[in-house]
Amino acid sequence: MTRRDTGAPRTSRRSSRGQVVPIFALIAVVLFAATGLAVDAGLSYFTYNGSERAAASAALAGVPYMPGGFPAGAPSNSTCGGAAGTAACAATARDGLANGSTVNGHPVTVTVARYPSGCGASPAPACEDNKLTVQVTAWVQPTFLHVLGFGDHQVTATDTAFFLPPISLGQPGAQLGSTVDQLSTSASYPYILRSEGYANDRSEGDAYDPYNTQVNITCKNPDGSNHTETPAASTGTSTDVHTLSATLGTDVSDSTLTGAGYNRLPEGGGYNFSLTVPSAVPAGYAMVYNPAFAPDGGSNSPISGVNMHEQDSSFSGNAYTDQYSAMEYTVFQVNDRFDHSSDTPLSQVVVDPLNMTISGGSVTSIVDVANGQTLPAAIMANVVSGVYHKWVDVGVPPVASYAWGAGGKYNIFHVFKSLAGGSLPPGSYRLRADMLDWQGLRPADDAGASKCSRAHKGYAVELATSASASGALCVDPGCQASALDELAVYTPISTAGTSGFSIPLFQLPADYAGQTINFYVFDVGDVSGANSISIENPDATSCGGPAPCRFTTSTGVKVFDLGASRNTPLTINNLLAPNGNADGCANPAVQPVGTDALVNTYPIAGGCAGRGATFFNGRWLLFQLQIPSNYTGAGGAYWGMHYSQSGGTATDTFTISVNYANSPVHLL
Repeated sequence: MTRRDTGAPRTSRRSSRGQVVPIFALIAVVLFAATGLAVDAGLSYFTYNGSERAAASAALAGVPYMPGGFPAGAPSNSTCGGAAGTAACAATARDGLANGSTVNGHPVTVTVARYPSGCGASPAPACEDNKLTVQVTAWVQPTFLHVLGFGDHQVTATDTAFFLPPISLGQPGAQLGSTVDQLSTSASYPYILRSEGYANDRSEGDAYDPYNTQVNITCKNPDGSNHTETPAASTGTSTDVHTLSATLGTDVSDSTLTGAGYNRLPEGGGYNFSLTVPSAVPAGYAMVYNPAFAPDGGSNSPISGVNMHEQDSSFSGNAYTDQYSAMEYTVFQVNDRFDHSSDTPLSQVVVDPLNMTISGGSVTSIVDVANGQTLPAAIMANVVSGVYHKWVDVGVPPVASYAWGAGGKYNIFHVFKSLAGGSLPPGSYRLRADMLDWQGLRPADDAGASKCSRAHKGYAVELATSASASGALCVDPGCQASALDELAVYTPISTAGTSGFSIPLFQLPADYAGQTINFYVFDVGDVSGANSISIENPDATSCGGPAPCRFTTSTGVKVFDLGASRNTPLTINNLLAPNGNADGCANPAVQPVGTDALVNTYPIAGGCAGRGATFFNGRWLLFQLQIPSNYTGAGGAYWGMHYSQSGGTATDTFTISVNYANSPVHLL
């Protein structure tokens, strides 16, 4: 009995021990699966994260080339072709995910498409010009989970980038600036484009071209002796240069230009104009009105009472040859609208300055100042009919009509390169205008160059559909001519009564709603009589009533007096009242900011010694414009500057610059 009782428990323990093996096997499988899931989930996340970074960097790299850089084909075409697709796919390749390359045993697929998905074909929505979508598909090879029968799987990451469109300076359409006819007959073109010679003090309105350091300049007198030019110390010194310049490394390099047979450009930069030829226009022409500096004595202009104001009071006379300026025009193809150092030069011409003699409303003689030669009668007739106060194709100048002397020795046009195709096909281009000295040298950069020019150059720019001397303005809605970064203008506007006048300055797309825009203006308000200046918003929705409405300090707009240099740091000491105390003035109440405008004249009081009617003479002002969040930009309306003036003529030269302080390219 006892032995049978002790044998039964031993049998039970052996049975329990036999169940451990399957339990352990089951637990091992679970642990293996959990480990495999954790490891392979990490691999999937790692692959997706890399794909997402690649898609984001690709979208940011490709979107600056939109819309013209997207390849031909269906609007939602998926490809690495075209400028946008090429840049996008190059970015994914840098991240190790090149389109078509093998990663984890499978090919990577990069899809570049317009936004939104499926756009362009009816009834789908229209494609947006400033957005680009990139999708990157890669594969994951499981490790542990292969044992459990799980195969390879793909991960897909998609990102969309957009850019804030460049701010177009100037006026609507394909022309910028006025002709003499338009000044006398039309209010649609209310100013002349302006550049000024290096010996002019900056207080005359051109913030960049004039020589602006306080040193003496030796210049020639009519009798051959010398005299000294000294820029007025009242405006202070400045190191300001153009936004696009070799000095800042933002323009095409000298080596690129000289290596291709072009003339080196002034290192401080020049005035630049954007020309857009739409796909509906087969050929465009870069035209400049009145391309040669040719002072006509003002009232002696062939068009009575109207002229290009190329001989102002500061121009001392015909005998000062070193006071004239040659003009240089260079055309570039724009490859990346946010990096003009990569632009491709296409053409370049230098135009000699001309000494015009006009009697009884007719041109009686012309001297080519660069070579001291009087033009023969036939050449003079050609200049009068085809150059002086006329439109000229600076991409392909009409050289043959202006050559004279043995073997065509003399010519007012010096062509370094002409457009290879004779015109501009659809695309984006840049026209740069530079003032040289009278002999075609760069005043601040070349040995032997004169810095004595007192020239005031008046001209206009247009995108035309033919190279006609009368102008053949492109009227297609896609054609546009606008200034890049800066614009200097002269306003020979006559006003009556107290309403004053407005001039268009820049076009702001709806994408800028809620953003802060920096609006700089230099030497504004040098007009006779009391006047005030304000910035006009043309958008009725964001105005909350009839448009235009005016930005004011009472609505929170900050206005800074930067003095002679645009690079002056912003502090409470240069913030104008009522929010600041500019220049330490003891009485902010008399600072030149009213409730609805920026006032240029005001009574001197308190500690504001030395401040008078020319308070902003030779000074930069910065308006920090907070664009309303409900701004619609309806109709592409242009923002303007309003002069409230009680009659008279607003003969004012000033320079403006408008920019967005942050990066214009973002992820959506």
